[in-house]
Amino acid sequence: MTEPTNSNGALPMPRVSRKPKRNLAWVWLIPVVAALIGISIVWNSISKQGPKITIVFKSASGLEVGKTQIRYRDVVIGTVKGIRLSENRDNVVVEAELTKDAAGLANDSSRFWVVKPRIGLGGVSGLSTLFSGSYIEIDTSDSTGHKAKKTDFIGMENPPPITSDRPGTAFSIRSSDLGSLGPGSPVYFRRVQVGMVTDFSLNKDGKYVDLQVFIDAPYDKYVNAGTRFWNESGVDVSFGADGMQINTQSIVSLIAGGLSFASFGENREPVDAEARFKLYSSQKAAAMVPHGIAVPIVMRFYQSARGLKAGASVDFHGVDIGLIDSVRLEFDIQKRQFYTHVEATLYPEQLGDVYRSSAKNSTPEQIARNLDDMVSRGLRAQLRSSNLLTGQLYIVLADFPSAPKIPRSNRTQLPFVMATMPSDDLDKLQQQVSSILAKLDKIPFDQIGTELKQTLIQVNKLTADLNSDITPKLASTLNQLESGLKNLNAMIGPGSPLPANADIVLEDLKRTLRSFRTLTDSLQTQPESILLGPKNQPYSRDTLGSSAK
Repeated sequence: MTEPTNSNGALPMPRVSRKPKRNLAWVWLIPVVAALIGISIVWNSISKQGPKITIVFKSASGLEVGKTQIRYRDVVIGTVKGIRLSENRDNVVVEAELTKDAAGLANDSSRFWVVKPRIGLGGVSGLSTLFSGSYIEIDTSDSTGHKAKKTDFIGMENPPPITSDRPGTAFSIRSSDLGSLGPGSPVYFRRVQVGMVTDFSLNKDGKYVDLQVFIDAPYDKYVNAGTRFWNESGVDVSFGADGMQINTQSIVSLIAGGLSFASFGENREPVDAEARFKLYSSQKAAAMVPHGIAVPIVMRFYQSARGLKAGASVDFHGVDIGLIDSVRLEFDIQKRQFYTHVEATLYPEQLGDVYRSSAKNSTPEQIARNLDDMVSRGLRAQLRSSNLLTGQLYIVLADFPSAPKIPRSNRTQLPFVMATMPSDDLDKLQQQVSSILAKLDKIPFDQIGTELKQTLIQVNKLTADLNSDITPKLASTLNQLESGLKNLNAMIGPGSPLPANADIVLEDLKRTLRSFRTLTDSLQTQPESILLGPKNQPYSRDTLGSSAK
């Protein structure tokens, strides 16, 4: 095969062409786009990242890194990122990260605690963590901020009894001791649980215990200036002039203690949350403290006041108008004699309408002047026995016309010195007790004991004689009686001849009685037949016919 040639016979010139260059600039778009995507992811992660906080707990029970959540009102707002020991190894430091939206929850009012199954007086809580695992709950009263104000927190070992979003009011109560009360103890109003004890603490000098209670809304409106709290722990057993009284609340209050409150008097003005109330030992003690103006008085009793205690009542015409504040023994130098010094407080408003109509706006000094006038006319204080079983005493204010006269002095100084009158009842009671004791002393207990001992010896001897002599004879008699009963059973038992012979005898006796009855009937109708014999029956047409038949 020949190559093509030109017209002149020469070979054609080769044709040279350049290959176009390939544009590789678009390849760099791939890493650029990837870098932009990565930057956006990092930026998105950084923009959504919230503050990092540390929470100190006693232990890390139930907490896991990367799994344990931080929740606020059941919404996940963070995760535990790390757990480590503190420098002194006494606590556990939990490092957590909150979401950006929850940054405002990291403030001074926030509280953290671990939610796990718990059993308490309020019931069972945290059962959902049996399946989902423990988590950290947060509560705060200030969630309006958008930035973290605090990053280091001290966690609570137990959940708070009251959360910040629970409506109600907190009050303070002062008590002489804690008793069986504690966080979680219920608070009752008319036997309805309306709150609980949240915390307690000793005051600075250590003489009192300050309780913090929380009353739920809308029941907190019933706490006012006339409100009094008392202890409902356990069973209240009291002895008084009315006998024995037993009061108790619910079973929860028997186990964990409890408080109750009510309003007394006419003062219903509202009180602020900083008001401090006094805790009384019982409802009776709270109700016995009168309200209104108070008039202090002092009394002297030159006789035994055993049984008179602080808290006893001062009676006037059957109405308790005061309370005993203190009772102590003192010595009268002039009379060279000991006496009982009693301090008390009178509350005239307990008189009701009598006080309101006459001395409503009176001052304690004016009331003292009125008391001075009543003393000049025979008013005296006297000890009375309220309960013979317990020996408790109280003081009564009564008129004694035969009492020595005391001139009116227009005394207005306080405390008012109230004149007293010796109690005849107490003296008589003491005399009766002395008489009874004297009679008991005259009883010859030693002689009675000796005779009783001899009687017991004779009884023991008689018992021994019975065991040795009478008991064997009695046993022999019982054996003979048993043998006789067996013979009698054999005689009257089935198959023995005695029942058959008895039947024959009874049948003969029946026939004999029947013949005797026929004889008596015949003698009654024909008595002459005894001498003449029976009459022959006459023959007649009628008798023949009847005989023929």
